[in-house]
Amino acid sequence: MLKQHTTLHIGGPAKFFVNVRNTKELISVLEIVRKYKLPFLVIGAGSNLLISDEGFAGVIVKLRDEFRELKLIQEKKIYAGAGVMLAMLIKFAVDNSLSGLEELFGIPGTVGGAIMMNAGTKNSTISDNLEFIEVLSISNPQYGVIKLYKEEINFGYRRSGLENFVILSSVFNLREGNKEELQKRITEVLLTRAKTQPLGTFNAGCIFKNPENHKYTAAMLIDKCNLKGFQCGDAYVSTQHANFIINKNNATSKDFVKIIKHIISVVKKKYKVKLEPEIKLVNIKL
Repeated sequence: MLKQHTTLHIGGPAKFFVNVRNTKELISVLEIVRKYKLPFLVIGAGSNLLISDEGFAGVIVKLRDEFRELKLIQEKKIYAGAGVMLAMLIKFAVDNSLSGLEELFGIPGTVGGAIMMNAGTKNSTISDNLEFIEVLSISNPQYGVIKLYKEEINFGYRRSGLENFVILSSVFNLREGNKEELQKRITEVLLTRAKTQPLGTFNAGCIFKNPENHKYTAAMLIDKCNLKGFQCGDAYVSTQHANFIINKNNATSKDFVKIIKHIISVVKKKYKVKLEPEIKLVNIKL
C-alpha cells in the first residue's frame, strides 16, 4: 500500500513498485514503461503527495543506493543524489561551513523532490544555489544521462517544468560561511517551523500555492474564511496553520478532496481568488 510511502499515510496499492539502485536499472525500467505505455511516478519521501485510495495502476519507482550519494566535489560545491533527504544535504553543507541552503531546513522530502517542485520559503528556493542537475528523459531513456544547467530549466514559483524527466543528481554551488552561525541559523529556522506548523502530524506540507500578486497568502485566505478546524471524516484543516490539512489517523483521499474542494469554493466566493493545489494529486481529479 502506498500509504506506507507517504507522509500523509494515504494511498492505495501500486500495480508495480520498484526499488531502483542505479541509473542502469532505471533506464531498464523506463524502457519497459515506454514499451507498455504504463503510467509512471517517482516518489521520494512522499511528502508532497496525495495518492488516491484506489492506488496507482502503473509503475512507482523509489530511488535508492547510487541515488543517495552525498559528497563535496570542490571547495564550495556539493554533489547530492536525488534520493538524499534535503535535511541531510543542508546538515552536510553546514558541517562543511557552506551557506546558501540553511533557510530551507525543515522542509520535508528528498533533494530530487525539492528540485522538481522548486521547494522553498518566501525568501529562498532550492534552485537559488543550484548549478546543474542530471536527468533521464522518461519518454526517451535511450538518450542516457542528460546534464541540465540551472539556466536551461524553467524554474518558477513551486515549479520546475521537469515533469518529463527523472532527476538523478544535482550539484550546488554554495558560499563560505561560519559553521557555528550556520548551525545557530538552522536551529532558529526549525524552531520557527515548530511554532507555526503542525510538525509531528500526518501532513503533506502546504496544500495550496500562495496566489500571485495578492496581499494575502493562501493560509491567510483560508484563515479569514474561518476554515481552521474544518473537518471531513478523519481529516481536518490545521488550527495551527490553515494551509495544512492533517490526517488524524484513518483519513481517506476522498476526505482530503472534500476539504480541498470546500476551501477552493469558499475562498473563491469570498475573495474572488481560486487557490491552486501545491501538492501533487495522483490518480485524483478535483
